[in-house]
Amino acid sequence: MSNLSSRRGLLALAGTGLAASLAGCSQLDSLGGSGDGTTDAVTLQIRPDEDEVSSLGSEIQAELENGSISQQEAQLEYQERRLELIEAAATDFEESAADSDITIENAETAYGIFLVTGSDEAILDTLRDGTAGAIYSGEQYDALVQQQQQREQQRALLEQQQQAAGNETNESPTGNETGG
Repeated sequence: MSNLSSRRGLLALAGTGLAASLAGCSQLDSLGGSGDGTTDAVTLQIRPDEDEVSSLGSEIQAELENGSISQQEAQLEYQERRLELIEAAATDFEESAADSDITIENAETAYGIFLVTGSDEAILDTLRDGTAGAIYSGEQYDALVQQQQQREQQRALLEQQQQAAGNETNESPTGNETGG
């Protein structure tokens, strides 16, 4: 079983790396800027530290296997805590951008999405060093933010449904009971 988990993790990591590479490479034209030395804005999607994400997944998997949480609870907890890791990585990026050749034009720190300008080298360095998981054209910023907001709404709805289901199973079958 642990072999399967490791293989799945490796495949997921490889897929993420490939997607990030392709996304970054497909947007290199937008990084070039115009011939007068200015650069166009690009969208960076910051990703959390892979070790922290892996540790989080292992922790939640252990809780699921020992029966302390349900599958649905595990999914919600993973999503919520992964968002916290993304937000922490985004906050770190914001702080480090001040010391680099990157200017943040717009930011959704909670989702790790930034509209930035700067030198090609500085922007590509965020992809090389693992800070950014993907680089998109600047025009993608609003669409990516909207996509993340929709995911957040779906997560909140799922959480509400889970709470409602929990309340139904906790109700007494005999109705109201009074102490006598």
